[in-house]
Amino acid sequence: MSLIKKAQHKSIYAIASGLTLIAVFFVNVASLVYIYQGETPEELLK
Repeated sequence: MSLIKKAQHKSIYAIASGLTLIAVFFVNVASLVYIYQGETPEELLK
């Protein structure tokens, strides 16, 4: 494998890892927001 191919593979894996971390972060934040949301106003429960 040439040096350029190795660099391409490393950069692709780095980008994929970064995007995975960003996705996990957004899922965790969305879960926390859903769990800790406030009480539903009575007007919406009618």
